Amino acid sequence: MKPIKFLHPFPKRLLGFLLTFLLLLIPLPAFAATPERQPLTLELLEERLESPIQSEGISTIDLRQFVIDLTNENTDFRDQFYQHLQSKLTRSQTPLALDLSESLIQGEFTASKLGLQTALSQATLPSLLTDQEQEKLAKDSRFITESSDQVPSVTVFRGTLKLNQTRLSGAINFANTFFLQRLEVSEAVFIQEVDWSGSSFSQSVDFSNTTFGRDINFSGDTFFDKAGFTQVEFKGIANFSRSTFHGNGNFSQAEFVQLANFTGSQWLEDADFSQVIWRDRCLLSKSRFTQSLLLTEATWEKSTSFRGSQFQQPILMRDASLLDQMDFSNTRFSPNAYVKVAGMTFDSDQAKIFGDAGHVGQILFVPKLEGNEDVLRNLVRNFREQEQIPDANSLDYLRERLRREQLWGRLLGSILQLMGREDITVRSRHWLIDALHWAKLSLLLLLSADGTSFGLVFGVGMIAIAYFGLLFWLLDRWRRRYPKPILPTSIETVYMVGSGAAATVGGAIAIFQTSEQPWLTLLCLAGLLFPIPLLLVWRLYRQGRYHDMLNVTYFVEDGGMRQLRLLIGRLPVMPRFGFFRDRYMPILWDRRWNWLNYYDFSFNNLLKFGFNDIRLRDEHIPGIISTLAWYQWGLGLAYIALLLWTLSRTIPGLNLLIYLK
Repeated sequence: MKPIKFLHPFPKRLLGFLLTFLLLLIPLPAFAATPERQPLTLELLEERLESPIQSEGISTIDLRQFVIDLTNENTDFRDQFYQHLQSKLTRSQTPLALDLSESLIQGEFTASKLGLQTALSQATLPSLLTDQEQEKLAKDSRFITESSDQVPSVTVFRGTLKLNQTRLSGAINFANTFFLQRLEVSEAVFIQEVDWSGSSFSQSVDFSNTTFGRDINFSGDTFFDKAGFTQVEFKGIANFSRSTFHGNGNFSQAEFVQLANFTGSQWLEDADFSQVIWRDRCLLSKSRFTQSLLLTEATWEKSTSFRGSQFQQPILMRDASLLDQMDFSNTRFSPNAYVKVAGMTFDSDQAKIFGDAGHVGQILFVPKLEGNEDVLRNLVRNFREQEQIPDANSLDYLRERLRREQLWGRLLGSILQLMGREDITVRSRHWLIDALHWAKLSLLLLLSADGTSFGLVFGVGMIAIAYFGLLFWLLDRWRRRYPKPILPTSIETVYMVGSGAAATVGGAIAIFQTSEQPWLTLLCLAGLLFPIPLLLVWRLYRQGRYHDMLNVTYFVEDGGMRQLRLLIGRLPVMPRFGFFRDRYMPILWDRRWNWLNYYDFSFNNLLKFGFNDIRLRDEHIPGIISTLAWYQWGLGLAYIALLLWTLSRTIPGLNLLIYLK
């Protein structure tokens, strides 16, 4: 078969055109061309000064893409440069912007030779300045409205200054300069030291993607609008001490190679240091943060200090990395402030968090347990090693509270699955395990703050002792009114009820001072103390008492000795052996202090510790009263275990021995 021959070349040409068109549509990689700079001469300078361009609707002196030689070897040009430029900028009726973008500035660059020199006093402000410009200057904290011998002076830069992609090879001196318009310095490179100390920025400042090769000084500066330092590389010492940020201060993704000093700084809006890398020390001491401090995914390779700072909103340190010490000593946090450390990692053995004992542990917070188990474990160990037991216990309590919330969510999920009636046996088993675990954890949290609050356990014990003392007094002294009354005296009733109320109020005060959820704690305690005992008391009075020795007290005491002793093995009922009956004698009903015996019995029965060994007699006693005594004795075992566990977690030496070995 012969190959087909095209009779006309048009199809080939069409194919070529199509291929060319497709190639034009394919985006080619963009290559950033290095701007070709030409030396700036006096002739070019005068030409640009006489013919400003319009940029963003603003008259602008265009000095872009020049090599500007301001070195000592070019003295004549340098003097003429500053003289001509200053005259044009300061004498213009309307503010002129200065655009030095993509230029190379050689030698020292000084703002005082460009701007308008003026004293910060109402009486000495130049008439050239508009009312709006004068109002901006009046915002400076150094501004003096009345006559004074000592008036500070500043260099006023009236127009916008642009240094985008500018390379400055010499030292920069912009100290004590007041910028009335924007300052744009994105992607610039500063080779030598930079001094912006004591300056004020009326509008936004943009230093994004800029590189500072040496030390910089922004100390005492005031930023009235947004301050952008995103992705800035600080190779030298960065000094922002005593600076004030009225707008958002954004340092996200910046890198501080040497010391970063923000001591005494003030932040009236958010301070954003997210994804910042601190290669050297970071000083944020004695600073004040009105809004949030964002430290998300930040990395500290050296020590950081927040000593003496004030926080009114949260510090967000999610997924941050700590390799050295972080100091929160003497810091003050408002009720709305806390440190969110979700996902935070301790990436070296030197990583530690310091702070005031009993305070720093309460300000650290994670929203959920999942994904933060290691964070809480590291923080608890951090404070136990420093023997700051209250802080370690605060975080331990937070961990168990979050675990309870996690169990509750899982429990609800299991209930919903059970309603679907699928795999009922397996799911019922999981539901029961989760329910028991949740109930146990809830009791520990509500009654002892998970073993971290002795004051809470003490308050619970006071109420329980007073409550059971009143019940036993009522059952022993209030037996019947007819036919022959067996009732307590009025004075004994006053003593008993008054003391019981006082002890209950004291316990409630301790609970409200130490529990995060005092009402739930009281509700949980009421669930243990009220239903069963009150049901037994109601049944006893409903059925009445008809037994021998009705006129004799149910309680006896060991008359053989009086001494302080541990009664952990003592049971609430007197032994039946005759020899012991000779030792145990009825308590004295006819004494005014007899009411103390009921508290003594309740104390012994709950704490297994006391002075007098008071028990129930073994003859002619209603079973309901014995049941009530045994019920309190069983609660006492659980209470003793809770008390000893709490003491082991709150005594510093014992705590360190148990949890770090």
